[in-house]
Amino acid sequence: MGSFRRVVVAGQLAVASVVLLAALPSSDLAADTDDRHAVFVETDAHEGPVAVPASNRIYFTTKPDFTANDTHIAIRFVDVSTGEVGTLTPRSNMANSMWLSKDGRSLLVAEQGSLETPGAISRIDLADGSRTVVVDAFEGKPFNSPNKVIEADSGWIYFSDPDYGHNQGFKPPPELPMAIYAHDPATGTTKVLTDALDRPHGLALSPDQGVLYMTDTNAIDGKHAYDPSATRAVLAAPLLAPDRLGPIETIATVPVGIPDGLTTTAEDGHLWVGAGDGLRRYTPDGDLVELFPVAGGVFNVTRYGDAMYSTADTAIWRTRMTPEK
Repeated sequence: MGSFRRVVVAGQLAVASVVLLAALPSSDLAADTDDRHAVFVETDAHEGPVAVPASNRIYFTTKPDFTANDTHIAIRFVDVSTGEVGTLTPRSNMANSMWLSKDGRSLLVAEQGSLETPGAISRIDLADGSRTVVVDAFEGKPFNSPNKVIEADSGWIYFSDPDYGHNQGFKPPPELPMAIYAHDPATGTTKVLTDALDRPHGLALSPDQGVLYMTDTNAIDGKHAYDPSATRAVLAAPLLAPDRLGPIETIATVPVGIPDGLTTTAEDGHLWVGAGDGLRRYTPDGDLVELFPVAGGVFNVTRYGDAMYSTADTAIWRTRMTPEK
């Protein structure tokens, strides 16, 4: 699995959340974060993240350095009990988000690809790091740079394919429109679920699998300055069939940055959304419940037990879902 290194665990760092509150819009519901929300571990966690209960680990993908000559992304993990960080794959195919397979033995990975290798959805074996491609093209054309991937209870795989890779200089010009795809591993069928979003990004399913939540993030295109007049919204649409969406509606717009990765909770269907001001919790209808500030923002989030674990480039934050009694 690679060598380990000791890192800082929650409780050893001061929480500066309260300092941020004055700079946030007054309409936001900043949570009482003292006992619920703090840095769990300092590490270069950019994306991912995915909990693997069998090993008590959170896996994540590392922050890339686009100014380096050998830009690369590793797949790493942190042991939740000890805070120790190790490496599964030191050089991935520019992996971004991940999802745990149903059997718990592999990670489903959205790979952005590079100038030399196509983007893909792959499976990475947790035992030895071996890689199997699930799908790497649509109608004979390579994907742009697959960003987020999730798997439904039905076995269908959903993934977003924006053009961030090209805009950030590590992918060729796109040959396909930006879209969200549905892929059936049982038949090998891949279909465009929607190409109606300006820049498709985050994905999550409602607990009953009947609604697909998406984020549209044209406000940050990876090439130009932040444009607050462009889309930075959380969207929802009924999933009428594994490969067919109903009408798409906007349920929330974030005030800072963009809504990036998101997940839902089974108990209440709430959405936990990584955004430019931290971790945001919304009702299924898009009403803000709580804001947990993180300086620099949150890129993605996963649940493990009674807490959310968020990636923020320099650290993984742990946010208790309810106050400790």
